[in-house]
Amino acid sequence: MTAARTFWICFAVAMLDGFDTLVISFIAPAFAGEWGLAEAQVGRIFGAGLVGAAIGAVGGGALADAIGHRRTLLGCVTLFGLLTMGCAMAPDMGTLILLRLLAGLGLGGAIPAISALAAGSVGPDRRSATVTRMFLGFPLGAVVGGMVVAAMIGPLGWRSALWMGGALALLLVPVVFAWIGDARPGAHHGDAADMADAAREPVLGGGRRTAALSLFAAAFLILLVGYFLVSWAPTILVRAGATPERAIIGAVLLNVGGIVGALALTRFLDRVGPFRVAGLALLVGAAFTVALGGNLPSAVVATPLLVLAGAAVIGAQLTLPSLAAALFPPSARGRGVGFTMGVGRLGSIAGPLIGGEMLGAGLSDQALFACVAAPVLLSGLILRFADGRRPAAGQG
Repeated sequence: MTAARTFWICFAVAMLDGFDTLVISFIAPAFAGEWGLAEAQVGRIFGAGLVGAAIGAVGGGALADAIGHRRTLLGCVTLFGLLTMGCAMAPDMGTLILLRLLAGLGLGGAIPAISALAAGSVGPDRRSATVTRMFLGFPLGAVVGGMVVAAMIGPLGWRSALWMGGALALLLVPVVFAWIGDARPGAHHGDAADMADAAREPVLGGGRRTAALSLFAAAFLILLVGYFLVSWAPTILVRAGATPERAIIGAVLLNVGGIVGALALTRFLDRVGPFRVAGLALLVGAAFTVALGGNLPSAVVATPLLVLAGAAVIGAQLTLPSLAAALFPPSARGRGVGFTMGVGRLGSIAGPLIGGEMLGAGLSDQALFACVAAPVLLSGLILRFADGRRPAAGQG
């Protein structure tokens, strides 16, 4: 199992996660119109897949540490692919909610496995940057998916996007089977000190309790805002005067901003420290989020501000698995990443739901984005606090 091969397969799974997460927001206007759904009802569909992903992340992390990352990844990707094809056949809102919930179990469970695989394929001096670069697949999947869906939804209908997502997942199964080795958790050649004892270590052990709990809290807040932005960006831009087609492109650009922001952060993660760099990015992101609530003259002005907010907030969001990989040793890494992303997914559930309620309540843009900026600011401060509470062995 070469590091490059592992990286690119995990990158492809992360792309699938990004495509699936964003495709539901891209096709939402179509199925909402077909079924006559209000914004709050659409928010429940957004939330269903995220609930499944939250449960799947925690369960998948425990499973990866117990039976191995390869087996966990194979099962989770297969489950997701089959159930996403089921989503394409959903006859009504209730069925779609149920199938999105179950499909989310699979995709959420894959995230701890690919995080641990990518982290274990390189040494500690490259770990944070490698895991973050691997998770650039998430916004890239959203960008590519958005462009493809924008082109195909008119002639082929919204269900075609779900058929495509399920098929892509199933195509990855033989790739994972053939090219990912069945490495046991913690079996990285560069972590001899961590491998001295193969016993499973408590997630909050080793002096990590305060830093880990702080990371979990920050993950909740970051994903709350990140998923609010990516789920409701098209609606926000339409409110600012954009056409639906331009609004989808604006949502794609939000994720482009996330890619650029995360790439910029990877230059400093291992040199300056991942917690410190991500915390600073979030403080900057809070300022851009507040600016989105100003009296903007048109969508032409709103779009670049949304991209800058995405560069900071989504860029920082993409570092979360690398923060967990840096904090937790190999024997607890699957569970550490799983808990981090599982708690974060709870925020990702709340974000679209709260967003739907706030947009439906008719809040002014100034009040709306002031509310959104508050958790961004708080998460940045929490990560700065956690940086000073990490055990020395967890550094890097």
